Amino acid sequence: MFALFILFYYPARQESILLENYNSEIEHYANSVALGIKIALTEENFEGVEMSLNYVRDDERLQFVSIIQKDSIWNEDYTDYTIEKEVFRTFPDTITVDPYLTSTEDFIIKTSPFSTPIMEGEVMLSFTTNEIAVGRRQIRIASALASLIVFVIGLLIGYWLARRISVPVLELRDAANRVGEGDFTQSVINKSRDEIGELSVAFNRMVKDLRVAQEEISKRTEELTEEKKKTDELLLNILPIETARELKYTGTSKAKYHESVTVMFTDFKDFTAISETMSATQLVAELHDCFSRFDHIIRKYNIEKIKTIGDAYMCVAGLHSNNKDHHFDAVEAAMEINEAMKEYRAEKEAKGEKGFEIRIGMHTGPVVAGIVGVDKFAYDIWGSTVNMASRMEKNSEPNKINISNCLYQEIKTKYSCTSRGKVVVKGLDKIKMFFVEGPV
Repeated sequence: MFALFILFYYPARQESILLENYNSEIEHYANSVALGIKIALTEENFEGVEMSLNYVRDDERLQFVSIIQKDSIWNEDYTDYTIEKEVFRTFPDTITVDPYLTSTEDFIIKTSPFSTPIMEGEVMLSFTTNEIAVGRRQIRIASALASLIVFVIGLLIGYWLARRISVPVLELRDAANRVGEGDFTQSVINKSRDEIGELSVAFNRMVKDLRVAQEEISKRTEELTEEKKKTDELLLNILPIETARELKYTGTSKAKYHESVTVMFTDFKDFTAISETMSATQLVAELHDCFSRFDHIIRKYNIEKIKTIGDAYMCVAGLHSNNKDHHFDAVEAAMEINEAMKEYRAEKEAKGEKGFEIRIGMHTGPVVAGIVGVDKFAYDIWGSTVNMASRMEKNSEPNKINISNCLYQEIKTKYSCTSRGKVVVKGLDKIKMFFVEGPV
């Protein structure tokens, strides 16, 4: 039975693993090339497209790599459309590629879509299956050899059954069973020089080869998993998680309307005057220190950072979840930011230096969020809520959190606020404002 296992089940299992890992490797290649081309085309960096193709050109298993352009063709009534594909670029350019080509026994086709303002398309990779065929032959030869060895062991057991070989054979059987269960750490100790001893040596060598093969497969799998993780982390560091997922699985992202969010703006008092006393390197280091503190704080409250412009920092709460408490999350984060800046100024004063004083402004309401731009596209939000939050910040005072009446009505049961009355705002007449003092 063990001989049949080695001859049939184990090769089939190893061949399946080999094929899965080969497909996974090619898919990783396709995704990496597609991401590189997407970034390059977004920046209109056509040399970057060539560099992305170079990622796989030197792989001897590669038959070709193509950039396929996809166009939507509508019918006369504009009620339905079809996707037409056309080869945009191929390496090597001497090969004519069918954009609808699919995998066969001789080669494996993998595609990965990308979407840029310049082009909608996909990357198509074709890899030969020669490596798989070689691997299969090696597995089958090793399995046939192992099966033959086990068969010989059976004959020897029948011949030497009355002699002193029962224990070594049973040990070999048990080790073989454990190897069949996937334990490739097994080793049979037999110092005899007869056939059983030779069989033990051959068995140990076979198990070692299988262990090395298994370790190599595991290593390649871990490498592919790590590369995929890095790619996903890079995308999530650039875009919000929902937008990143939408781009990853659909290639596009639509602007979305959010009925209720809380927008926060911050900036530093006398930033221009203070910055003139610093070198450019010192100024960037100071901003990095402050904004890094902000980043750690808003991450605790699931608040999305939108952007920084000079000394201005913009973030929004309640953008990507049905969180009805986003008003409180935003206020808590603002108070922690205020406290963090107090600690920052204390650290600077201890060194005999002057630190920034912060102004914070907040407002709640609806916004539209999405991706804009052709070159180096960025995620942003728009609407009167954003404008009002900016005005709250402009009309705030150093080390104060200035909020609108709308936000005050949402948080007044949990936070003590000081009314500022109606403050004149350029272009908007007088607006009621409040300073947040702390929890009730």
